[in-house]
Amino acid sequence: MDYLENGILVQATMEMAKRKRGNAFCPTDVLKWIYPTDWQSFIDEEYKAVNWLHERGCIALEDEGASLSKSAMEGGNKIKLGVNNIGL
Repeated sequence: MDYLENGILVQATMEMAKRKRGNAFCPTDVLKWIYPTDWQSFIDEEYKAVNWLHERGCIALEDEGASLSKSAMEGGNKIKLGVNNIGL
């Protein structure tokens, strides 16, 4: 999977997922890392990046610990490394 050509938020989300290695995190954590002063301006773009990655199995989504099978980014959902990337 070559996600490197799909924008900084796709890359940053994957990098954070790799660093967390199975621990879930919020999409806003990515934004606060990349854009610390104006992260709120990029929420829609992060949700698009998350959905793109989720559709390809790069990341998994969960809501209060339960896995989500369909992309449904909303507040409260968390991200972790997907089944296609467990060996990274």
